[in-house]
Parts: sequence; C-alpha cells; structure tokens
Amino acid sequence: MGNVIAFIPASGGVGSSTLAAAVAVRAAAAGRSSVAVDLDRLSGRLDVVFGLEQEPGWRWSELAGVAGVVDGGGLASELPVACGVPVLSGGGGAGWVARGSGGASGAGTDGPWLETLPDVVAGLADAHDVTVLDLPRDVAVLSSVSLLVDALVVVAGVQVPQLAAASGVVSGVRQVLAGLRDAGLAWEHDPLLPIEPWVVLRGNRVEPDLEDLVMDELDVPLVATVGDDRRLAGEVADGLPPGVRGRGEVVRAADELLVRITTQAVAA
Repeated sequence: MGNVIAFIPASGGVGSSTLAAAVAVRAAAAGRSSVAVDLDRLSGRLDVVFGLEQEPGWRWSELAGVAGVVDGGGLASELPVACGVPVLSGGGGAGWVARGSGGASGAGTDGPWLETLPDVVAGLADAHDVTVLDLPRDVAVLSSVSLLVDALVVVAGVQVPQLAAASGVVSGVRQVLAGLRDAGLAWEHDPLLPIEPWVVLRGNRVEPDLEDLVMDELDVPLVATVGDDRRLAGEVADGLPPGVRGRGEVVRAADELLVRITTQAVAA
C-alpha cells in the first residue's frame, strides 16, 4: 500500500482542499502515481478545484453498494483525470446520494456511503504511491479512514479565531487516534498509525514567533507554512489545478509534505 495523507481544515476558507490538490499534482509531477479523494459530503467539490466539474467519469454515486476492497487501478481508470491525477469526488448535489439509500444529499454521514468509504480508500491506496484525502471536520468520516492514514494534516489560519478552531480540531483528531489505539485496533491493522496530527499554517504573513507559539500551545509538529500565493488566482482563472506550474508558496509546502511523508515511510 502506498502513502495515504489526509487533510482537515481547522476552519473554513484556509485552503485545505487547495493544498491537498497541490500535493497530489506534485506527486504525479515527480513520477509517483497519485489519486485524490473528496470525503466532504456537505461542501466538497474537489472536482472544481481540479477543473474537472464538466468532465465525464465516475463520482461517488457510481460506487453505491460496493462491498469489499475495490480494484483501485480499475476504479482510477474510470475517474476524471487532471495532470495525471484521477479524482474521486461527489460532483455536488445528488452526486453524494447512494442509489437505493433513500437519503438526501448531505443528510449526515451514516449509512452505506460511510461503510463503503474504507474499502474504496484501501483499494485506491493499494494501487497508487500517494493517496490524498480531502476530509471534512467530521469525526465519523475521520474515524472510518484513520486506520489507513499515514499522516493527518490540519490546515489552520493565523487569525485568533482560526487558531482557536485549530486547537479544537487537533484535540478531536487526538481523541480519535487515542480511541483506536486504546481499542487495540491501531496495532491490529498498522502499528505505524500516526501518533500526532501535523499542522500547516496558512496566512498572508506567518511570523517565526507565531510558528513557535503554535507549536508550544498545540504541542504538534508545524510541518509547513503557506504565505500569500498570487499564482493560485491565475491558475484557477486558467482552469488549472493548484501546483501545476511548479512555483509558489503552495507548491513549496506541498513538496515539503511529500518529502516528509516519504522520509517517514523510509524510516519506518
């Protein structure tokens, strides 16, 4: 199984999906097979981030009723692709509804979709070097994939309310991981389950004093910072995924994350 890296926004508007997409794009550019998976049922539109919203291909709705670990290579061949990255998203609206579930789009995370999720992620991870997960702030979703994840990245803003939100999300992630370990599930599946989440700070200016304060207060590794990146606006306007031009703050942070997760895997 390849590396699985999951991104969780500490609050809205911090660019977690953008960074997730950039990591997948940069992995592909480095010659590693990668896939991006949207797990936000309420507001996730990773296909839009990649510029694929009008492209044909499977979305989550085509995976209703899946039982058992999927053929990740076969599934990837059915997905829309941008810059060498297959993207599994909900497509918005009815795209999230599992056929025959009788549920409404975004009506909670219980039911068939949540049960299917780990088998889909496991299959894709088995067929790719890097699997990038774009998670919501939802304990049920996080719990369902935690055993498969090598790194959990909390993306936080630098304003006081955003940092307060980051503290709550980091605490929640720790509780989920501790619960799995206490139940013995972590060691049964993978003794290398992440012990701590990583944090990425994103803001117009990230001062060294703030970096130190975040590490002290949250007691987590601060693995990257992302300053203002004007190139992103141009990429979006041109319909290009983040990171495709290989320059800018987001690209630098994405490369740092890829090096870190690769080094972690080699050390393990």
